[in-house]
Amino acid sequence: MSILVRNLPKTFTKEDLEDLFFEFGTIASCDLVMDEASGLSKGFGFVEMSTQDETDNAIEALNAKVINGKKIRVKWSNQEKKQAEAIASAPAPKRDIPEDVWGSASRNSSERENDAE
Repeated sequence: MSILVRNLPKTFTKEDLEDLFFEFGTIASCDLVMDEASGLSKGFGFVEMSTQDETDNAIEALNAKVINGKKIRVKWSNQEKKQAEAIASAPAPKRDIPEDVWGSASRNSSERENDAE
């Protein structure tokens, strides 16, 4: 359950990000995106919690929280959202329909047409 965290202070560290999410459950992974030139945070990162409930609780509690004068944004990462949409829009599995079902349906309609005449 991947979470995108945006608008973090530039001075934020990976440990700070882990500390922010620690109280909500088990952190499966935590990545803070860093600027190679300055060595400072680019202001966003990704956290993956181990369960759906932990993810939902963290998002609800932390979205719009003010840290060092900045209101952070916490939401599902686009990747997670895209995967969920792909699963939801996937075609239904093919069902096996016995051939005689269609055969008896067409036979019945032919018999009805003959009876009507």
